[in-house]
Amino acid sequence: MKFKFLFLSILTILLNSCGFDLSGEWDITELYVQKIEGSSKLLYKYDAWGGRDSHVYGFIIIDSTQSFKIDLDSTLPMYNLSEIPSKNKISGIKHECKNDCGDEYYKTKPNYLPLRIDKSKSEGIAIENIVFQYRGLSEKDRGLRGDFVFEKFIETKDSIYFFNLNDIKSVYKKHLDELKLKKGEVYLSENEAGKITRIVINQTTLNPLNNEIIQTVAYFLSPESKIESSDFSDRGIFREVKASK
Repeated sequence: MKFKFLFLSILTILLNSCGFDLSGEWDITELYVQKIEGSSKLLYKYDAWGGRDSHVYGFIIIDSTQSFKIDLDSTLPMYNLSEIPSKNKISGIKHECKNDCGDEYYKTKPNYLPLRIDKSKSEGIAIENIVFQYRGLSEKDRGLRGDFVFEKFIETKDSIYFFNLNDIKSVYKKHLDELKLKKGEVYLSENEAGKITRIVINQTTLNPLNNEIIQTVAYFLSPESKIESSDFSDRGIFREVKASK
C-alpha cells in the first residue's frame, strides 16, 4: 500500500513540476497511465486531435522520470492489450486489411486465427503484436455489453469481481449477481476528491493454445456508493491523468 501511494505522489510531482508537455500540436482529449510492475516505466493510453481534424490515439511507454509527450514513432502498433503489461512483455492486438475491407468484406471468409505475430522492443520491453484479419477480428467484437451500477467489488492479482450489478440505462433492465473481468485494460476516472466516478474495462479474450480471437468486449461500470481510487492496486489498471494546458 505504501508503494502505491508513493507512486501516485511521484506521478503527481512529475506532472506538475517536471512539466506536462502537450507539445502544442495536439489537443489531448483522453489520457490514462498505468505503472508497469517491477520497472520505472509507465504505459500511457492517449487520444488526441490535431490540425485538419487529424486524430491520433494509442499506447506509449515513457520512463517515469520523463514528462508525457505524444511521439507517433514510439506509439505501440496495437489497438488493445491482450494481457496485463509487465516489465518483460506487452502484448496486444490489431487488424490488417487483406482484401477484406470495404466492398470486399462479405466476399471473404472470416479467419479468427492470427495472420502473424510481430515482435519488437520499446524502452527495453519486448512488444508482441498479434495481427488479425479485419473481418475475423470485427466479427468477434461484441462491443459494449452493459453500463452497470455495482454495489461492491473484490480485486485479485489478475481479475476484478463486481457484485450486485444493475444495468439501469438499457431498455431491457439487466441484473447480474456477479461479473468477473480480467485486468489489463481497466480505466479509472475519478473526481477531484479522488472518488471513482466511472470504470471502463476493455477485455480481449484469446485461445491460450493458438491465440485464436474469442471475443473483444467493453463494460462501463459506476459504483453505487463512494469508492476511493486508492482502493485499487496499480497492477493492470490505468488511472486518468488530468492536466491543464
